[in-house]
Amino acid sequence: MSTAPGERTAQRRRPVPIPDLLAAPHIPDPHSPGMAGLASYLARRGARVTVAPQEDGRRSDLLRRLGRTGVTLQQAVPGTTTSLIWGGDDAAVPEVLDLTVSGVLPSLGYSRAVELLAGTAPTAVAVVGSHTVATAAAALTCALAARDPGWILDAAPIGDAPGYDGSGDVLVVDLTPDCALHEAPPPDRKHRPLGAGLRPAVTLVTAVDAAPPTFKTREEVLDDIEALARRSASVVVWTGQPGCAELLERLRRSPGPKVVTVGRGAGTDVQVLRLLWSGEDHLLTIQAGAERSTVTVPVAGTTAALGVAAAAAVGWALGLSLADVADGLGAYSGVERSLTRLGRAGGVDVMESRAQHPEEIAADLQGARMCTEGAVIAVYEPVGHLRTCALAEQITEAVSAADHTVLLPVYSTPARSRRHCGNGIEALVGTRSGDTLVIPESGPNQADPASLAASLAQRGDLIITIGRDSACRIGPSLLAALDRLRPAQ
Repeated sequence: MSTAPGERTAQRRRPVPIPDLLAAPHIPDPHSPGMAGLASYLARRGARVTVAPQEDGRRSDLLRRLGRTGVTLQQAVPGTTTSLIWGGDDAAVPEVLDLTVSGVLPSLGYSRAVELLAGTAPTAVAVVGSHTVATAAAALTCALAARDPGWILDAAPIGDAPGYDGSGDVLVVDLTPDCALHEAPPPDRKHRPLGAGLRPAVTLVTAVDAAPPTFKTREEVLDDIEALARRSASVVVWTGQPGCAELLERLRRSPGPKVVTVGRGAGTDVQVLRLLWSGEDHLLTIQAGAERSTVTVPVAGTTAALGVAAAAAVGWALGLSLADVADGLGAYSGVERSLTRLGRAGGVDVMESRAQHPEEIAADLQGARMCTEGAVIAVYEPVGHLRTCALAEQITEAVSAADHTVLLPVYSTPARSRRHCGNGIEALVGTRSGDTLVIPESGPNQADPASLAASLAQRGDLIITIGRDSACRIGPSLLAALDRLRPAQ
């Protein structure tokens, strides 16, 4: 029987203790990518994790959830705190940074902390890609249920935690570049290749594309991911993505890891035979060798369903039967803030998306189209001026799939990053075509973004919020604005 999210065995396996550096870590900003998963995993393993009190009370729900795992809300304590784990945002107070710069308190990034923890697991599974990592990583928590895995993820599976300490021998780690988004790093921060200290049993590669600021070119991400793949016993690669096809060519040039391919075409090791959308879920049929299984995936969007197929391929690569993998995936219901419904008001559905890369944005807008027969209105918050400037054309093309896009201010670290890379809004405006991109005007008599988006929607339409900060908080205002404009009849 599959294990429902949150219903995990209480037994614990402890072959290797937590590294001393992570015995009592301090996390300045648990809202940075990946940090909540890292904090909850460490706390569940018995580490004395502290997170800095947050001046912004808007996200207190996350702090409450972390508190339930044993995380304590307090500042770093010299002599007790063993390290500061940096998440890439600007929330660390100067006195904490002073401790790290002066050498009193060691500091390390998310990736390095994950590498140290993966070294304590007999079987490490790394999920890596320039984008489209969240679905596959979250689906793995269910696909590998027969081995009760632990995990450290950027995005929590719906109904579960972003970090969990399983009783089995497997640890799944999310190495999305968003967890290394360092537009305002500590003074001593230098770029480290993704997973530089990892030697995984299996590495799953979802996509290989440029992903600023971590990777400015496809060549850079190819180099990092190829190096990680060659340190792995096996690598699972999605064949339908151009960058992944180039990675496969590289891996075939010289001896290396066992390569398992997953895709829709004949000749792949794990083949997607059928993918049908019912209007509510996907029916996904996959085959590996002589085995064939069908899984119901209750998530819109072809890309999301194929991410589940990639997770199934990892289970098969680890020696599980497709029947066991499919049974575990029966509990999978998606990823928090990834094409999830916020509600319905005035006859208009409101969904949310965590997409940041243009390919993710395009995939989620395609999924939104599958959920309505009406128009799709996007409320889009770009993430990072550097990324937005570098990928402006691709972002503009991606959001043009919506009938209208209301543009929010760029979410970014302090203004000093803009001096070096330009202004993201100006870059998007400079590449816009047509009238689909709507920029709210400022002023006391101007409509706020929520009211503006609501005014563009009619009954039967769908509004989707896309982004990380303001986009997370605008949902209630959208629903209220829709109620005001179109009261229930």
